[in-house]
Amino acid sequence: MSRRLRFCALAGPAALAAGALLVAACGSSPVAGTRSVSSSPHGTARTGSAVPPVPVASSRSAAPASRVLHGAPVAPDFTNLAFPDAVDGWALGEPAAYAVGAGPAAAEVWHTATSGMTWQEQWHGAGRALSVTASDANHAWALITCPSAKSKPSCGRTLVATSDGGRRWRVVATMGHNVNRVQFVTARFGIATVNKCLAGLPATRCPGQILVSDDGGVTWTKVLADASPVFAAATSSNQLWAAETAPGTGGELSSAITFLTSTDGGHTWKQTGQFVAGGPVTPEIQIQIASGPGGLLWASLFDLGSCAMHGCGTAELLRSESGGRTWGTVNLPSGALGCGWSSITFSAARDGSVMAAAGVNGAACSPPLGVLYQYRPSGWRRLPSWTLTSVGSLTAVSQHVAYAVTTDGVIARTSDGGQHWAQVLPALTPAGQVDAVSAATALADQDANGAFDGGAILRTGNGGRSWQRIADLPGLVTWLDFPSAAGGVAATYQSGRTPDWELWRGRDAGTAWDLVGSLPAGKGANDGIAGPWMSADGHGLLLTLTGTEPWQEAQSGASGPARIWTTKNWGATWRKGGLLPLHGDTLQGPVSFSYMPGSRGLASALTGGEAGWTGWLIVATPSFRTEIVGTRGKALVQMHVPVGNGLQLISSRTGFAWSITYAGPVSSGLVTLYRTTDGGSGWQRAQFRLDLSAGPQGSPVLAFTNATHGWLEAAGTSWHTTDGGRSWTPA
Repeated sequence: MSRRLRFCALAGPAALAAGALLVAACGSSPVAGTRSVSSSPHGTARTGSAVPPVPVASSRSAAPASRVLHGAPVAPDFTNLAFPDAVDGWALGEPAAYAVGAGPAAAEVWHTATSGMTWQEQWHGAGRALSVTASDANHAWALITCPSAKSKPSCGRTLVATSDGGRRWRVVATMGHNVNRVQFVTARFGIATVNKCLAGLPATRCPGQILVSDDGGVTWTKVLADASPVFAAATSSNQLWAAETAPGTGGELSSAITFLTSTDGGHTWKQTGQFVAGGPVTPEIQIQIASGPGGLLWASLFDLGSCAMHGCGTAELLRSESGGRTWGTVNLPSGALGCGWSSITFSAARDGSVMAAAGVNGAACSPPLGVLYQYRPSGWRRLPSWTLTSVGSLTAVSQHVAYAVTTDGVIARTSDGGQHWAQVLPALTPAGQVDAVSAATALADQDANGAFDGGAILRTGNGGRSWQRIADLPGLVTWLDFPSAAGGVAATYQSGRTPDWELWRGRDAGTAWDLVGSLPAGKGANDGIAGPWMSADGHGLLLTLTGTEPWQEAQSGASGPARIWTTKNWGATWRKGGLLPLHGDTLQGPVSFSYMPGSRGLASALTGGEAGWTGWLIVATPSFRTEIVGTRGKALVQMHVPVGNGLQLISSRTGFAWSITYAGPVSSGLVTLYRTTDGGSGWQRAQFRLDLSAGPQGSPVLAFTNATHGWLEAAGTSWHTTDGGRSWTPA
């Protein structure tokens, strides 16, 4: 019996009214402070004779009009990081509320001295976060816009710095509004780039400048200027490298990129060579430069102005073995049919190794969305891909250790050269499914809808106060069902793998996993599954679907035909059944099935005698109404419950249904929860408001262990109910 179903379709705000349960977001103050975290409606029968409409009982036990519950503080969405060594590092981020227009611009600086195991917020203030840099474990700098930068792009930038590992931060300089990036290579010497176009100002010309500082960022001197964008990096206080663009025609720049170097701290410059880009170059070009041992140079060209749905015309990684005199393109095959890169970045470590990352547009291309590579003296090798996210910021410390920020704002770390990555911030909490097996113990996955590590299995033994990662299955975990703590199953999907859908059996509360075999999913580009649901003795039911995106949650959108499959041996073999008798309706949302030996429900009617299964579905009718459809004996019957987000069938007569709607740009929603104990003849309703603006990543998750006890995971906090959802308390 499935004990959980997540909220669906939480991506965009819509109309709603206020409610009763509030999980408050943590605010940002202009005063520096610290906080720490550890990473750890009506209808007739669909089959058989006509069945009268199912009445909806009045609200017998509505929730109190106002209850306020406060969630735990959470980390922001991270954008940039700096690690001068494998242990010490800083991350720069912005509150998630700002991204959805629900809060003012604010920046936060977080620090770790434990290789990402624990983190502390060291500084926060008004303004947007631009870049962070560190020369050693004591010295770091962060570049922040003014608070009104969104409405007034011409306002200046503030440079804040620390010289004692972040215990104290101070403003060291107010810089021009065109400064976009700062890099320090020693405690005193730094280099800054100036670019009017990248500063967000409307312009037809984008003159660029290079500034240097030799007093820790207090004062800055212009050492290079150009009529077009210019970019630079420093190897030491003496060795600097720069890349210049040149004016072109028709609003674009010349495709020729000129490289220069300075060996006296930027006082004089010498041209080394040129490279002609393979695609168009616009004022939105971004060039990154780094040097390695033996005169090896690296550069990346990424031009947002050359991008379309299926990739960017200019997204290249370059290499020079001649001190910049000649340059060649590094071939990084994407493996995505018909799609080019939509992002590219790299980082060169001090030991000469290089890690590169590129991404494709998930709106137009199929996974994997992030592809990584590593260079060693023996050459380039492709690393395991990131399925549903790509790299936004990358820092390679050595050939073994690297840190990355995903495009979802999650910080990840690898200690084996990119073969495996672990999320280190925000701290692990369920972003996908929660399957509670007792009042205190639950398992969870990391969500096939966008969390960084979609294969991670988490477990809590203290009611959700903390979660531990206990396993990592290959690919994406799309389904998790543990009928008891002793054992359960997980379904996984891997793009490009044969077979792409696989079933895993977990034992000992999820600590040990064995591959059972492939699942009978379709082979089309838009085929997926829902389930499987399992009983404690290995009876299971699975739906195969068409018209879905396999790498997303199978029941999160409208789908075509749905076929039932059943098993009696934990999925070792499957028996093909009939199609769901939707009769013009479309499977629109979640599905929930429950196994009850001796009963003859929906599956029995469709599979030629397989007894014991009863189910609920959410469908869209031809009249564009969204309704719950359930089973009564062998018949399908519509139930008048105006919900469309979630379902959970506990037994043939007991279950829950819920929906969530939104108001304005704030990521908060009114949750309407319905509970029935008489097979859907009558329903009890409770409502509460959920503030999601403070949540890390992923969607809220609601799951019940029985008719009274339930779990809610939202905004980094676990909530529990012992009265069927009428009231909730934090773990």
